[in-house]
Amino acid sequence: MFKGIYTPIVTPFDANEQIDYDYMKHNLDIWGKTDLDGIVVLGSNGEFVYLNQEEKLELVKFVKENFNPKKKIIVGTACESTKETIALSEKMAELGADAVLLLPPNYFKGGMKEDILYKYFTDVADAISIPVMIYNMPGNTGINLSSALIAKLSKHSNIVGIKDTSGNIVQISEIVRDTDDDFAVFAGNAGYLLPALAVGARGATLALANIMPEECCRLVSLFKEGKLDEARELQLKLIEINFAVTGKFGVAGLKYALDLLGYKGGQPRRPLVPVSEDTKKVIEELLRKYGALK
Repeated sequence: MFKGIYTPIVTPFDANEQIDYDYMKHNLDIWGKTDLDGIVVLGSNGEFVYLNQEEKLELVKFVKENFNPKKKIIVGTACESTKETIALSEKMAELGADAVLLLPPNYFKGGMKEDILYKYFTDVADAISIPVMIYNMPGNTGINLSSALIAKLSKHSNIVGIKDTSGNIVQISEIVRDTDDDFAVFAGNAGYLLPALAVGARGATLALANIMPEECCRLVSLFKEGKLDEARELQLKLIEINFAVTGKFGVAGLKYALDLLGYKGGQPRRPLVPVSEDTKKVIEELLRKYGALK
C-alpha cells in the first residue's frame, strides 16, 4: 500500500527550454536523502503538459536511474484518449515506475459523465501491469470525481489510491469512509494535510515538499505519535508559505524558492514565465519568516 509523503517534482529547464539533467540530478540527490516516501514525476509541478512523449520517457528513465532505489516513483501518464494513456503507462512500467497517476480526460469535459469516467479508469487499470492512482484535480480539469465514483473504482484490484486536490475535506472523509483500509487516500495539498490525516488519509502528494520535505514528513510523524498540539502548530505554520509558493505564484514561484534553498529550480517552459523581481522579494521574505531561509 502507498503511504506517507510524496512530492510532485519540478522539471528544471535551461535557458533554451531544454530539460536540465544536471539540475535534476542535483535535486534527486537531495530528495533521495530526505524522509520522503517517494516522488511523483510528470505531475502538475513537473509541467507535464509542456513535454512531448520522447521527453517524458527520457525524463522518467533518468529519474529511475538516479533516484534512491529505496523510494518509490509514481508517474503521471494521463492522456486524453484511453488508448494513448494505456500505451504511455505501459512504457513507464517498462522503465520501472511503481504506479501511474491519472487525471480524468477533460477536453470534452461536458461528455465526461461518471459511467464514461468509470470505464476510462478501469480500462486503463485492466490493461497495464502497474497500479493506478486516481488524480482528482477539479481546479485544473474542471471535473470533480465524486466520492461515490471513487468508492466504486476502489473495488478494482489494480486501482490502489487517489490524490485528492479538491480541498473538500468532507469529500475526502467520504472517500475514506467508503473505501477499504488498503486504498490509499492522499491529500493533494499541504494546506489541509493535518485535517486529511485526522479523517483517515494515508499520506499526501505535496508540492510544498519540493522545498520543505522534512517539515511535511514531520507533520505526519507528529500526528502518528499523537502529538496533536505540535502537529496543529506546524500545520498552521505551513499554510501561508504553501499557498504562496504552490498556489499564488505557481510553478515559477516554486522554482524560485527551490533556487533559494539549495536546489536547482531552473526556468519554467513557456508560456509560463519566471517570477518578477517584486515577487522574488515576497517569496524570500516568506521563506525567512518561516525559518526556511536564513
